[in-house]
Amino acid sequence: MTANPLPAGPGSSAGRDRLHDVANSCFDDLQASDKPAGTNLRLAAMTDIPALIEITEWATRQTDREGLFLRMSEALLTDFVRDGIVLLPVLNSKILGYSNAMPANGNHAPFLDGSYRQAPGLLFGTVLGPEARAQGWHGRLIRIRMDIFRKAGFASVQCTVSPYNRISLGNLLAAEFRAYGLKDMLDGHPRFLLRHDFEQKALSGPFRKLELPVSGSVADHEAMLADGYVGVSLERGETSALCYAAGTG
Repeated sequence: MTANPLPAGPGSSAGRDRLHDVANSCFDDLQASDKPAGTNLRLAAMTDIPALIEITEWATRQTDREGLFLRMSEALLTDFVRDGIVLLPVLNSKILGYSNAMPANGNHAPFLDGSYRQAPGLLFGTVLGPEARAQGWHGRLIRIRMDIFRKAGFASVQCTVSPYNRISLGNLLAAEFRAYGLKDMLDGHPRFLLRHDFEQKALSGPFRKLELPVSGSVADHEAMLADGYVGVSLERGETSALCYAAGTG
């Protein structure tokens, strides 16, 4: 299906300001049990970009595989701070990581083609520094960004994830995202294309399971998705398998 032009308005400053207001309201509503002790959340400003670049460089050095996440340049980070929202977990004023999102717009198209009565929200990467690892921040920031778009009146959110990034894929599927496609992105690496509709119906089996490779080709997953199957959950064990449901496109 060919993507239709996005409705006007979602990328405007009014739309951005609305997201900022909703985000700050969501931060205020968080309970102490919703975040590690002593930490808080705030939105990034332009003055935070050097710290975000430093975190990006550190995270890149820890990654043993290219393509697990899109490396954010200064220009991209500036786009997100200016036109979207960048969530910052902080501890005693120290930035622990960041998590990007923005409404789809003329510069950042939806990841999945379709007809849109309203542009979807786009969840981009979460990058965590050393102090924020193994504290549940990745899954938490997925759900907080989803909640921001839902409360701002969006109908759906989309994101992408590497098929080799089991932790991120598992967290997204646990948040009820579903995989509808798979393709090489601009950096030349494959990504699952995921979507969550805020009014989507629950799914029931039977499911087909397809093992996720540790490396190499994911053509079998691409073929499964092209046949109309939708990835709905990740089964973990000695190997990880993506569970697919049919007829839910």
